[in-house]
Amino acid sequence: MKHRFRAFSVLTVKQASERFGIPRGTIYDYINRGKIRVIRHPLGHRVLIPEEELPKLEAISAFYLAKEEGEEVRP
Repeated sequence: MKHRFRAFSVLTVKQASERFGIPRGTIYDYINRGKIRVIRHPLGHRVLIPEEELPKLEAISAFYLAKEEGEEVRP
């Protein structure tokens, strides 16, 4: 029997923070402003970031990396 649900990868906020070097608070700010879509964990208070949102996290990471290196950046 085939399952109706497709398997996809997700990241917790902590995993995303560690992987992309973005502070967790910053990720939550983007989530609260609706810039990053999340899935609410069905068994707890966690949120999960679907793989479709990873390009956004990469862009945010590049922005913060450039900012740390002293480059002029535009949001």
